[in-house]
Order: sequence, then structure tokens, then C-alpha cells
Amino acid sequence: MTTAGTDAYRELETIFAQYYHLKRIDSILQWDTSVVMPAGSTNARAQQLAALQRCLQAVLADERVPALLDDATAALHRLSPWEQANVREMRTLYNRTVALPETLRSALSEASVRCEAAWREARKGQDFKTFAPHFSSVLALVREKADYLAGTSGCEPYEALLREYDSERTLAQCQTLFDTLQDALPPLLRRAQKRSQKTVSAPPAPALSLARQKKLCRIVLQDLGFDFETGRLDQSLHPFTEGGFEDIRITTAYDRRDACKGLLGAIHEFGHAAYDAGLPAKWHSQPVGRDRGMSLHEGMALLYEMAMARTPHFIDYLEKLFSSQGWPFDRMQYSHHLLHVEPGCIRIDADELSYPAHILLRYRMERALLDGSLAVADITDCWNGHMQDLLGLQPKTLAQGCLQDIHWPMGFFGYFPSYAFGAVYAANLYVNLEEEGVVGAARPTAPDFAALNAWLRRHVADHGAYYSEEALQERLGLNNVPRYLRYLETRYC
Repeated sequence: MTTAGTDAYRELETIFAQYYHLKRIDSILQWDTSVVMPAGSTNARAQQLAALQRCLQAVLADERVPALLDDATAALHRLSPWEQANVREMRTLYNRTVALPETLRSALSEASVRCEAAWREARKGQDFKTFAPHFSSVLALVREKADYLAGTSGCEPYEALLREYDSERTLAQCQTLFDTLQDALPPLLRRAQKRSQKTVSAPPAPALSLARQKKLCRIVLQDLGFDFETGRLDQSLHPFTEGGFEDIRITTAYDRRDACKGLLGAIHEFGHAAYDAGLPAKWHSQPVGRDRGMSLHEGMALLYEMAMARTPHFIDYLEKLFSSQGWPFDRMQYSHHLLHVEPGCIRIDADELSYPAHILLRYRMERALLDGSLAVADITDCWNGHMQDLLGLQPKTLAQGCLQDIHWPMGFFGYFPSYAFGAVYAANLYVNLEEEGVVGAARPTAPDFAALNAWLRRHVADHGAYYSEEALQERLGLNNVPRYLRYLETRYC
């Protein structure tokens, strides 16, 4: 490598390491905001996070970065394969970051913190009107952001937002997937519901005290492989994962009337944590060491929550766990609520077959909100109409309806399709695991969590962002939608 190329690349590593250290500080502050921050601290926190966004922008907006990237690119042939991939990812991150004015980025950060606080109060008080002005402010800034990103990338505004979460995602890919799901899922859903009705009448949800639920989730996470020396499990209004290298924070939301909700939430977030913990440690402060997009991230989470935890083998494991604690265990209750198809209003509580319908609803609505064809004042009625159309249900409360998710208050438009692609990826990963004998009939005993984790680490997490999204999808067959639909049919119909 030439001296100039060496110096440029090493200097870039230093700059991007600084960026990722600040990014993780931002992530921990986001966790604190949702878990332990006093309610009266919202304005101060909003200003803190906005200031941090300005710092993040300033790191990559350094006037030296474009020339350093050019010098490093000119010396690519002298860099190692991982360093070459790192330069590619550096340029992608740089282009995306500097496309937005610093003032817009910090304004959106500040507005989203206030909107999240308003969202929490609106859910409690069944009061959409007090939430609407805060959300309107966020939406206006998101539209401005989308226009900026679209202008620099030469695509439609919504597609520009999609690429915030999966850098190679296109609107055409989204539309193709949702068109396919819209046609294929309703008949599968009808067959699955008919099959469920032929078994037994629905038992009540398995109730469990809050103290026991917390202990249950902690034991399950330990058995799955979560490292509590470098991670935490807490309670929040909406499950999420924050943090990163050697400091991963996950949360779940408990319901005393239904132990499955908190448990599945914790397992879903473990999937995120396992992916983050398995990323290549050597590259933890570099773009190439990050995940390969949010569709794969959600795929990992849904693999654990939907494919692994909703199996008779996992229920066997739960039965032994409850017995070891001296707790009563009603196998029929847990089997029904984990294995049967029963559409409901809440996305995070949905079964695997009806889950994509929840994402289709949000995809339709956020596109309409972005292009202005749906007004903020009409969100509730629009939501309820789509829910009736897709699943034949009507939410009884705002928390069951349009205020159930935190994503839009946080300004995360374009994120929801990641769940739909993630569901496809999760199913294809699970079929791969079955074919290699890691899970399924080849293992007639309780799930071998260590073998499952090792396979996923070797085939997914170890690679970080070394491969392009398309290359990794091809290596693992992640985009095989017909195989995904066969998986659903075999499992539920």
C-alpha cells in the first residue's frame, strides 16, 4: 500500500471510530429515555440528544473526509478484503449522513423525543388530539428529510427512507413482496383458522405474576445465551434493543393476564441482541463491523420469536423450566397461545401467519402520510378501516390501534417493511437450519440453543457488513418467498 493510501485509510478508521463511539452514547441515552428517565426531563433530554446529533454530523462532515475516501479508494488494491469492504461502507454512511443539513437532523431528533413523550401520555389517556400536533411536527420533518435524501440519491422520497434501514432496498422490491403477500396470505389464514377451530376451544391466556414473568424471562434469556455481564433486561412500554458492543440493553413489556406477551417480546429482542453480540469484535467501531441492514436484524429476531419459540420442542423446554421452579404449567394454554393462529389487533402479539398483515397496514399508511394523501387527523379512522379490511378486527383502544407502535413518533418512517422482509428471511433461515439438522425433527429433544446460536453466528453475524445485502441474501437464500409461503402452509395449515 502506498503511504498516502495507508495514511488516508488509518485516518478514516479513527474518524469513523469516533462516530460509532458517539452513536453508542446516543443509543444508551435513547434507552435511558424510555426506561428510567423522569417524565419531567423530556425537554432537557430532547436538547441533549439534538446536541449529540450535531456532534455525530460534525464528525463525518469533516472537510477532510471526501479526499481521504478518494485516497483510500485509489489504494483499494493494496487493502485487505475487509478493509476494502470497510471503505465501501464508509462511503455509503458518509453520503447518507452529509445529505441532511445538521439543523434538520437535530430538529428531528428533538421533535421525536417530545413526540415520544406525548405518545406515552396519549396511549394512557386515550387522547389522540393532544398527540397530533407533536406528530405533525415530526411528520413535517420526516417529509423534509425524505426530500433531501431523494434529491441526493435520485429516487422517490419513500424509497430514500427505506434505504436508511436497508441500503439496497427499492420501492419496487417492497411493492412486489406486499402484492404477493396480499394475494397469498388470506387463503392460508382462512385454512389455518379453520384448522384451529377443529381442535379445542380457546383456553384463557396463561396468567403469571409480574415477579414470576421477570424471573421466567431472565432464565430463558440466560438459557438462550444472553450475557448479563454485558447486557440488561428491563421493562418498557414497547420492547426494544439499544446499545451495542459489550453493552446491550433489551426491554420487554409484561402483561399479568398473558405471560406469553412478555416472554415472546424478550425472545424477539434476544434475537436482536444475539446478532449485535455476534458481530466481529475486531471491527466493532467500523462500518464494516455493523449489521447487514434492519431486514436481516428483524429476521434474526423473528427467527427466535416466531420460528424457534412457537414449536412443540420449545413448549417442552418451558414445561421443564416451570417444573424446576415449582410453578404450575398448563400445556394446553401455552400450546394454544404459541402454536395456534388467532389474529389480533396488536402487531407484537401477532401469530406468525397474520403478522405480515400488520406490516402491510403500516406500509400503506406511512406511504400515504408521507405523500400527504392521508391527514394526521384521519389516522385513527384509516387505521381501523385497514384493520377491518385485512384481519376483520376493530381496535377497542388507541393502544390497540394507531398508537400501539413507537416507530412513527420516533420518526422511523420506512422501517416497517423491514419486518416483512425479516419474516421472509427468518423462515428461510429456519428452513436452512432444519435442512442441516440444527433444529426440527432431527432433534427430537429440547432445542439446542448453543447449536442454533453457533450456526447463526457462523453464517450471519460473523460477516458483519462484509458482504453486500444482495450477496448475503443469495448465499443464504433469504429472499425465497415461495419457500417462505410453503413454510407457513406446512406449519399452520
